[in-house]
Amino acid sequence: MTSKTLFARVGLGGVVLAAALMATPAIASADPITDFLCSSGSAQFCPAPIAPLVAPAPAPQAAPQPVPAPSTFEYKNCTEARNAGAAPVLRGEYGYGAHLDSNNDGVGCE
Repeated sequence: MTSKTLFARVGLGGVVLAAALMATPAIASADPITDFLCSSGSAQFCPAPIAPLVAPAPAPQAAPQPVPAPSTFEYKNCTEARNAGAAPVLRGEYGYGAHLDSNNDGVGCE
């Protein structure tokens, strides 16, 4: 069989089919009708391109600062607190003790 008769047997439909296969993308969507309409020049039928989902990089976390243990130190009396330069001593501060705060207002050795 010569190439002339082969071309005649395959016909124009085979040439069109071969051209269509060459022009179609390698990865098609799930809907062949949408593929056909989109590739025929009807942009209104083309699905919008979907941007790839990229997870944001996690922010570097600083090492948590250790919380200092509350001090159990208390000045013995107000004279000791004054000599240390700590008077008046506020509640929650280093060296505060309830025995230093006679009126229980949160300020010792006032």
